[in-house]
Amino acid sequence: MIEKDFSIYHLEYFLVIFVRVIGVMAFAPIFGNQPVTRRVRIFIAVSFAFAVFTLYPYTPLRYTTFWGYTVILLKELVVGLSMGFMANITLTIIQMAGQFIDRELGFSMVSNFDQTFNTDTTITAEFYNMLLLVIMLCSNMHYFILSALSDSFEMIPIGNVGLDTGAIFDTMIQYISNYFLVAVRISLPIQISIMLLNVVLGVLAKTAPQMSMFVIGIQLKIFIGFAVLIVTIGFLPNITEFLYSGMQEIVTNILKAFIPVS
Repeated sequence: MIEKDFSIYHLEYFLVIFVRVIGVMAFAPIFGNQPVTRRVRIFIAVSFAFAVFTLYPYTPLRYTTFWGYTVILLKELVVGLSMGFMANITLTIIQMAGQFIDRELGFSMVSNFDQTFNTDTTITAEFYNMLLLVIMLCSNMHYFILSALSDSFEMIPIGNVGLDTGAIFDTMIQYISNYFLVAVRISLPIQISIMLLNVVLGVLAKTAPQMSMFVIGIQLKIFIGFAVLIVTIGFLPNITEFLYSGMQEIVTNILKAFIPVS
C-alpha cells in the first residue's frame, strides 16, 4: 500500500528500484530481445518497479551526499545487469551447438543477422534459438526472470548491496567449463553421423577412384544432416529444460555473490 506522505525520499527509493529492474530488462531473455522496443521495456520496468515499491515497506537509504546516492544507483544497476546478462548468456549454448552443426554440414558460410545479440549467426543456430524462445514462452519459463527479480529484493535489500568477488569468480569458472561441453553434447549426434559418413566416403574413394566423392559427399552430408536434425529435434524440450535449470542455478549463484553489507 502506498504511503500518503509521499516525499522526495520515496521518489529516490523508487528510482533505486527502477534502476535494478531496468538493468535486468536490458539483457534478460525475451525482455531484452531486439524486437522488444525500448518503450515496452521501460513500461514493463516502471510497472514492475511500482509493484515492488508498493510491496516492500519504505526504508530510508543510507547516504549523505549526491555521490553517495550515485554509488547506490550504480550498485543496483550492476546487480540488474549481472542478473540479465547471466540469464541471457545461458541461452547462447544452444547457438554454439547450432554453429557446430552448421560447420559439419557446410552451412557455416551462410550467416543471418541475429536481432537478439546484434551479431551474425548461422542458420541452424538461429533456428535453434527461435525454437528455444518459443518453448520458453509456451511453458512460461520467462516468468522465472520476473520471479528471480522479485526475490532479489528480499535477498539483497534495496540500497544495501555488497560484492563477493570470489563467489562471482567461482560461478564464472564453473559456467565456462560447462559451456563448451554442453554445446558439444547437443551437436554430438550430427557430428558422429558426419564423421561416419566421411569414413565411408574415404573408403569408397579408395575402392572407386573414378567416382567424384567430393560432389557426392556434399549432397550426402546435407541429406544425412537434415535427417538426423529432424530425428533429434524432439529432444529440444528436454534441452530447454536443462538450460532452464542451468539458468536458475547461475542466476541464484550470482545473487548470492551480491551479499548485503553488514
